Amino acid sequence: MTLTGFEDRVVLVTGAAAGLGHTTAVALASRGATVVIADRDGEQAAAAASRITGAGHNAWAAEVEVSSAGSMARLVDSIVQRHGRIDGLVNNAGMLGPVKPLLETSDEEVARVFDLNVRALFTCTRLVVPHMKQHGGAIVSIASLAGKEGPPNLSIYSASKGAVIAATKSWAKELVQRGIRVNCVAPSLVESTGMKQEMPASFSDDSVSRIPMGQAATPREVANVVLFLLSDESSFVTGACYDVSGGRASY
Repeated sequence: MTLTGFEDRVVLVTGAAAGLGHTTAVALASRGATVVIADRDGEQAAAAASRITGAGHNAWAAEVEVSSAGSMARLVDSIVQRHGRIDGLVNNAGMLGPVKPLLETSDEEVARVFDLNVRALFTCTRLVVPHMKQHGGAIVSIASLAGKEGPPNLSIYSASKGAVIAATKSWAKELVQRGIRVNCVAPSLVESTGMKQEMPASFSDDSVSRIPMGQAATPREVANVVLFLLSDESSFVTGACYDVSGGRASY
């Protein structure tokens, strides 16, 4: 199935300067969307947007701190001033945090991970929804298989991604009357991402060993599912969490 229908749509992708976010942004732009590359690294975001526009597609960059309501509000205002609306939101920005046992974690580490992975998710979604058009808006958040399985030594990250899944299900029910669909994806380990680079090699190798397909996902494989959930092809799908795990999970 070739996904089309993104022409004239404006999609905001957070954490889109590199990795999965950038791959998703490129895929959206190549199908006709105007993509806002939002990232805390303004220079890298500008370079990413330049590569997309250089290929003949539509994108522009914005330096933003997604966990700051003020920074996000300014970004949303600028998008609305330029385009009049926001059609899609990909909540991609996130972090892994410490890989360590519970008894070695600190309250500061919990707060740091939840600030980006959970609180920023609420901030972004709350600010964007009022500017989504009726009967057509779509939101996709990046959760994780860890939010379902709860791997050992990864309790902070796992808990934060479990929160993403739960919020997705609540928001889907709340926003359905606005015609806005809300879904998330739960990947297993994804290659070529900053999050994978944060992991100890032994942890990464163990994660891959538990995937029946025997390999990590590519960013494009995850992005393909994100695009499906943003597209009209998934018009009757909301409140869902799609596993992209190579068979590691199916629930």
